[in-house]
Amino acid sequence: MKKLFVMAVAILMIATACSSGKYADKIDKASNKQQKYQTHLHKDHKEDVDKKFDKKEANIYVFDDGKYVMIAYKPLKNDAEAQYFTYQFKDGKAKYLKAFNSKGYYQKHKEDADYEEENMNLNE
Repeated sequence: MKKLFVMAVAILMIATACSSGKYADKIDKASNKQQKYQTHLHKDHKEDVDKKFDKKEANIYVFDDGKYVMIAYKPLKNDAEAQYFTYQFKDGKAKYLKAFNSKGYYQKHKEDADYEEENMNLNE
């Protein structure tokens, strides 16, 4: 029984690692674009905005087999609520979807995420 449990955990870890690698390039591209946005935002509002975007302090979701990468984090210092940013991939390039209801999409489709990396509690 113990061996079965250990095997199940090992298989789950391998599956998780493989799914992360499948979308790593797209996640990196979206994160780089988000960093550029954060830097620009910081230049305009120095006191209120964190200087850098830290992927380790954000939740990242992938939907529709990698078509969309969504980043949820708190770009403003002492922000009470996370903001959601969605990037659509077409021909290997990430495009920020400005008029897209990212939070609404997440709430409606969170069970359908192909990949999720939750580094922050959205209920904070």
